[in-house]
Amino acid sequence: MEFILKKFKRRLLAPILWVLAFIFIIEEAIWDWTARLMARLGAVQFIQAIEKRIAGLRPRYAFVAFMLPSAVLIPAKLFGLHAIASGHWLLGSVIFILAKFCGLALFSRIFNLTRASLMQLLWFSRFYGWIMVYRNRIHDYLDRWQAYQAIKRRVTAAVNALKSVLASWFSLK
Repeated sequence: MEFILKKFKRRLLAPILWVLAFIFIIEEAIWDWTARLMARLGAVQFIQAIEKRIAGLRPRYAFVAFMLPSAVLIPAKLFGLHAIASGHWLLGSVIFILAKFCGLALFSRIFNLTRASLMQLLWFSRFYGWIMVYRNRIHDYLDRWQAYQAIKRRVTAAVNALKSVLASWFSLK
């Protein structure tokens, strides 16, 4: 009986792990790429002034600045999901994906600007530490998984190809 339960668990868990692996790879690639993109955007003088003010915020205000993209982008994502549910799957998907992309870009940049202030908040520092422990555990587990390595290579190749296409279009290199 125990063998059957283990086999059932393995078969049930495999698709979930594939989805998690895909999400991890895509989000990390997007996070890193958008962080670099937003850093380049920071070269604009007006943006530099805003970033300087954000970087100098006290911890509580830094948290508000960090959460601000959610206040703007969650309604956009919900609108995208509503459009999908209403039968406008292409429009809804584009809205949702753009909101996700913009959200990651803003979160990565604002987090990089406010990290020192945010870590002064004891509860945030503990929560961040907890998240990183579990993130690292998941990565350690996935890194030992051969199928994950194959997925990672394919997705990384696809992301690099997409980056080079976008770089040639927008001269981001």
